[in-house]
Amino acid sequence: MSVIEQRKVNGKKLLEINNLSVSFRSPEQIVEAVKSAHIELYEGDCIGVVGESGSGKSVTSLSILNLIKPNPKSLTTGSIHWNGGESSLDLLRLNEKELAAIRGNQIALIFQEAMSSLNPVKRCGNQIAEVLKIHNIATPAQYKDLIFDLLRSVELNEPERVCQSYPHELSGGQLQRVNIAMALAGNPKVLICDEPTTALDVTVQKKVIELLKSIVVERNLALIFVCHDLDLVAQLCNKVVVMYRGDILEQGVLPDCFDRPKSPYTKALLACRPKPSYNDIVLPTVGEIMSGAYSKTHRPQGALDKDEIVLSVKQLSVKYRTNPLTLFERKKYFTAVINVSFDLHRGEVLGIVGESGSGKSTIAKCISGVVEASKGEMEYQGVKISKRILSKNKELRRKIQIIFQDPYGSLNPRMTIGKALLEPISFHKLRPGGAGKRVNQLLDEVGLDSSYYARYPHELSGGQRQRVCIARALALEPEILICDESLSALDVSIQAQILNLLDELKGRLNLSLIFISHDLSVVHYISDNIIVMKDGIIIETGSADDIIDDPQSNYTRQLVDSIPALI
Repeated sequence: MSVIEQRKVNGKKLLEINNLSVSFRSPEQIVEAVKSAHIELYEGDCIGVVGESGSGKSVTSLSILNLIKPNPKSLTTGSIHWNGGESSLDLLRLNEKELAAIRGNQIALIFQEAMSSLNPVKRCGNQIAEVLKIHNIATPAQYKDLIFDLLRSVELNEPERVCQSYPHELSGGQLQRVNIAMALAGNPKVLICDEPTTALDVTVQKKVIELLKSIVVERNLALIFVCHDLDLVAQLCNKVVVMYRGDILEQGVLPDCFDRPKSPYTKALLACRPKPSYNDIVLPTVGEIMSGAYSKTHRPQGALDKDEIVLSVKQLSVKYRTNPLTLFERKKYFTAVINVSFDLHRGEVLGIVGESGSGKSTIAKCISGVVEASKGEMEYQGVKISKRILSKNKELRRKIQIIFQDPYGSLNPRMTIGKALLEPISFHKLRPGGAGKRVNQLLDEVGLDSSYYARYPHELSGGQRQRVCIARALALEPEILICDESLSALDVSIQAQILNLLDELKGRLNLSLIFISHDLSVVHYISDNIIVMKDGIIIETGSADDIIDDPQSNYTRQLVDSIPALI
């Protein structure tokens, strides 16, 4: 029995969502994101809200703090009663001053996208201090010790460096942990977690889940855990809400709801979870399972050519300056990557795994020309590449594409999805006369229909935005595709669809991939070989099966052991 199951539940009712409906108006239609939802949250409850991208999970969680204001493009109806104070309040009918006293203090929210939820021009320590100041939690003299304790509690063991860092100077996983620390700073009664472990590697994810368990028990905290990972929900939560296209299809107690699901949709979600037995077959999707169209077929075999090296990295090192530029202060540096060397062969999928801050994303940015290497050499098919060379060579840049981790920060908020996909095609003059048709084809390939063409990034869920970023990278028909945590925001069904797509493209186009992820089960499925990194250094390399089934280093064993157990 888990810690969550042992504690007392169904005490005082803290929150009651009644007949909640949220709709958004687009140029073509009205989209009902949430339809007549009813959820009750009691003291001691941990409710998991699951469903595919666009099912209404995040909209429901944002509505609790009235963050979706009625305007000409959106409409929220129903009621959300908060009983955590002296009297019952309808959160949808409070003014901003009344809401400010509740937000971050009684009810705290951890957003899905760490970078976009932090102020880019303020140091992380100052942003946590703001929470303490707004809610009068401590005196200014106590801020430093409290902030350091919060950061250590979320496994950020260099609190002074993190406090002095701006958001862009930290990895995605480190940023998410800063967000969790900020949410806990106000000592809330209810914690809403909107995909809080999306950017975290498996070891930190495991620690954060254990941390949330202990916090919930020690503080008698109620938790709403929005997540597309059913295994994490099963580990943490005592209840579950299953959503599909705005409707709540099923609610129940765990583990009964997952052991004996009533809804065909819940059964399909469970069947789509990555399994070791799926490694040799095309992955199933929710739609295929529900329609009965899925049948086991073998994956297409890519033509891995071990004799042709498309990318060679030799003794690559990258360091970042950590102190401000001044005339008299000595320069200080943080070394993110140390003497890394590897080869990528034609048709190969090379997985790179490691904890947050291990240097995975820095390597990706170097290869794609975003970051300049401090030392070492990189060659694409025998031609030297660097940030400077790639910035000048348009054709070379087209052949090496990267899908970034943060989908919202990767898209222009003022550009429609259709224009965002058209831009690279037009710039490289790839489809004269047929660019529009190619855009619709790309949308279809990543599981989005033509109605998304006229939408803006803020009108999409996190998973939908990530699919747009994947489509944009594929639009240029690259020879090397770098996936930097590109599936982390996707639900299991769309994740399966994208993995199948990458498999098909690899076989059809003889594409070479560098696949960076914290999800070892996904890396094991898609990769031929795996590199394991820690603190900027390669710890272990080998075939995907050898790394997962027979790890040689203690660090790799720790990563493998942290993979969430299947339900």
